[in-house]
Amino acid sequence: MRKAVYLFCLLAAVIGEGRAQRVFDPTLDPKAMVIARPSKDAGESRYMWYPGQLAAFHQQQCVTHSRERCVNVGYPGKFFATCSQAYFRQEVRLKQPETIEWFAPQATLYVNGTEQQTDGNRFTLPAGRSSLLFAVAPANESQLPCLMVRGAGLEHPERWEVSMDKSYWILPESSEMYNNPALPPDVTQEMTVRIRPKEIFPLRNAELMERGEAIRIGKNGYVLVDFYHLEMGQISFFAQGEGNVHVRVGETPEEAQERDDKKLEQFVFDTLAITPQGVTIQLPERAVRYAMIECDKGAEIRDIRFDATMWPVEHLMQFETDDERINDLFRMSSATLHTSMHKFYLDGIKRDFLPWSMDALLSTVAGDYLFGDQQVSRSGISIALMPLNPQLEDIGIPDYPLHALFGLKQNYLRYGDMTTSLQFRDRITQLLDFYASIVDEDGFVHGSYGDGRFGYTPGWSTYNGPHKRGIAAYAQIMLYYNYTTGAYFADLWKERALAKKYRKLAADLRVKIMEKFWDEEQKAFINGTENDGVTPDRRISHHAQYWAILSDLFPKEHYDHLFEQVLPNLPQYYETVSYEKGYEFLAYAKAGRVKELWNHIELVFGDWMDQGHTRFPENFMTTGSRAEQLMFYGRPYGLSLCHGANGVPVVVGALQGILGFNQSDKRTNEYTFSPDMLHLNRIDARIPIKEGFIEIHLDKAGKSTIQAPAAAKVTILPRPNTPHMEIEILRAD
Repeated sequence: MRKAVYLFCLLAAVIGEGRAQRVFDPTLDPKAMVIARPSKDAGESRYMWYPGQLAAFHQQQCVTHSRERCVNVGYPGKFFATCSQAYFRQEVRLKQPETIEWFAPQATLYVNGTEQQTDGNRFTLPAGRSSLLFAVAPANESQLPCLMVRGAGLEHPERWEVSMDKSYWILPESSEMYNNPALPPDVTQEMTVRIRPKEIFPLRNAELMERGEAIRIGKNGYVLVDFYHLEMGQISFFAQGEGNVHVRVGETPEEAQERDDKKLEQFVFDTLAITPQGVTIQLPERAVRYAMIECDKGAEIRDIRFDATMWPVEHLMQFETDDERINDLFRMSSATLHTSMHKFYLDGIKRDFLPWSMDALLSTVAGDYLFGDQQVSRSGISIALMPLNPQLEDIGIPDYPLHALFGLKQNYLRYGDMTTSLQFRDRITQLLDFYASIVDEDGFVHGSYGDGRFGYTPGWSTYNGPHKRGIAAYAQIMLYYNYTTGAYFADLWKERALAKKYRKLAADLRVKIMEKFWDEEQKAFINGTENDGVTPDRRISHHAQYWAILSDLFPKEHYDHLFEQVLPNLPQYYETVSYEKGYEFLAYAKAGRVKELWNHIELVFGDWMDQGHTRFPENFMTTGSRAEQLMFYGRPYGLSLCHGANGVPVVVGALQGILGFNQSDKRTNEYTFSPDMLHLNRIDARIPIKEGFIEIHLDKAGKSTIQAPAAAKVTILPRPNTPHMEIEILRAD
């Protein structure tokens, strides 16, 4: 059988034959250096906590962090609340006494109902049966109530139960990454990567010295520093001279050179005094690509560095072709997702550094394959699921909680276990039952629910609608998808009555959706209603169309009309593109429109890359001026120029588009490939799946192979109207 190194030899050959790669991720950049990485422990024990609580504490930390750094921070709606206590229990039977030890912020041990006086965090259990209960209640309410136990076979979280009130017990949440007793989950797990300037531009009364290793700045002079990589982190340098140094930073040269502090998205730095003897300056953390350093009297600056704070990842998915432009787009997309990955897949790291449910869950569509960090994905699911026992006043954006079950199903298919759905079972059913309780007589949810600032928010490409506070067709289709997904999980849980209930809700809603929103003349779904909830809005936008394809509501016989007549002729369809495109391109791939998908990517994402950016933004204004491309919310630099969700489209275009990858949701170890190589002659790829890795070599002129783990069943399904390829399926050892 072929060895795993086979693929990487091919990858090396592809790289060697092409031009030099562009490196977008600092962790892959040979000119950058990892200077601090969280240490791991070799033991089997892991921290555990009440499901959803880590996400709640991390969200709280993100809000605190954002308010210290970002000018505009705000959240609609309510979320799963933090709890300052947790209880963990398990029964154990021992043949002989054994000593256990545990790690927790502050814990009390009860054995068979009796509180134990312990010597530190160690206790010797007697032989026989013991019922253990740990009451974890940190003295500091900002700490996560979590627990790690070693000894007596107690290391495995799946054998424990956890409760917040000693009444309702559930499987605890845990992750393999939290296996170091010295690093509880609410302590940062991030690493530090040192980045040196790619270029330094003397702009006024300044010059480079020592082959660019140092800078001399004269009176009222300044330089612009380009670190190339847009990340969160701290700039530091050594400065000597007279007077004061001032540093401004941003995602773009315009922002870094902006002198009106009121226009900036991050709080400005204080002016810093320097001396002839010199001083090392370390600035507070900011999101940075560019920095402007200026001095009022004169200074020499050397040893400029940017210590980026990054989430530790493994780069699991590989995708290399003989077209280096496509490779660059893929690598830039991966870097965009990695930059936005800090405990969650976040919104713009410069503008707010907060997790938003749509962004976080859409990002998992690519991130789960690129990096395979299930905990980051699971935390996004948790924040989308709303609080326990949700009420109408808990809604922020009325359609955003409906992304939760999309992410939940993605999580189940990718990682292959039901643990997450069981941990969140009550919150899942509460969310579905809550939506079923607030709909109107047609079963529709209204955009007037929730925070008045938002209403429906399918993305920012809404020149064609829908209206924010009426009845939007796409939101009803999302609700339909949620009911069908609820039934899917109820079947997995062996709860037939619950599955029947959600199928009935889905079937009834499907009838109403087709009756009210399908336009037979236009062969598409209309927007829905105007803000009054009554007057039909017969305009067409893309949102309802792609959700209908993903939900199997869009009639397949009208695909040609949709992709050839409807979408290309929508006003502003190619001119204004926002973060929902990952969902839409999943629909393109599902409908077999790979060429159209990549034409769209080239027009929008390729153009952005050509403009010199190294990350993809939240929103594209392809025909806008430079100033318009940076503006958002009416603020001159309000756009997020690194937005994780817009790292998704190119990955979808590669994985589900070009490779035609698909996984059965009924027999989850079955995978199909329907390649469409477009103009490409060769592709080498590696896809992580729950059984291991699928390795792919496609060659139009030579032998093509797909190698899969023995536990995975792989089938080739040729696409209509694409050249036939002979592909040999191999089994890995």
